[in-house]
Amino acid sequence: MSYELKPQHMAVADLAHRCAEETQHYLQQQSHDPRYCFELFRRAVEDRDQVAWEIICVQYEPLVAGWVTKHRGFEATGEEVQYFVNEAFAKIAGTITPAKFGNFPDLGSLLRYLKMCVHSMIVDYNRTAAPDILVTIDLISNKPSDALEPGDQVMKELYQQSFWEWINARLHDDKERAVVRGSFVLVLKPQEIYDYFPNLFTDIHEIYRVKQNVLARLRRDPEFREFLGEDD
Repeated sequence: MSYELKPQHMAVADLAHRCAEETQHYLQQQSHDPRYCFELFRRAVEDRDQVAWEIICVQYEPLVAGWVTKHRGFEATGEEVQYFVNEAFAKIAGTITPAKFGNFPDLGSLLRYLKMCVHSMIVDYNRTAAPDILVTIDLISNKPSDALEPGDQVMKELYQQSFWEWINARLHDDKERAVVRGSFVLVLKPQEIYDYFPNLFTDIHEIYRVKQNVLARLRRDPEFREFLGEDD
């Protein structure tokens, strides 16, 4: 007669294996046992087991990425899928403390909360400064239209030049300049920026962080509010 350990007594590697198996059963609409994945979450939160957190992120990244791409507000953000995947996991890791874990009685409640984090991150992103800054920079970055009169083209070029000088003066280092130039002049995605400047960044996640920091800082700048027509 074989004896199987209860999830709470299993090694984290064995839990990860069983969680992956049971997740596949669930996705294939087969009978499944959610206890193993739930125990991984419990250890990650209550025991502050970093290995368990890393396994959870790997295990559920495809599911979270699917939620992101299907969200009706995702395309409006102009961001990469991975940005919101990372943010959703960071959100749940920061908000579900050991004291609050008891509010989540099963795996389903945890996954519903994770999905809600995806929704709130995308909605909040579209409500904050980033989109209006992105639109403003994109509009100013466009080459003058052939339909413009010569005098109008000159004025627009001068405005573009002064705007970019203003932006450049507020960038702190080569990383920020590379991200802004890559995003708004070369029109590159974060992965392409990483490929374009291979010796400047540790990884692609650093590019996301730098971009968000720059946009947040610009949004707080009173002079930028004048560009946006938000000055009081």
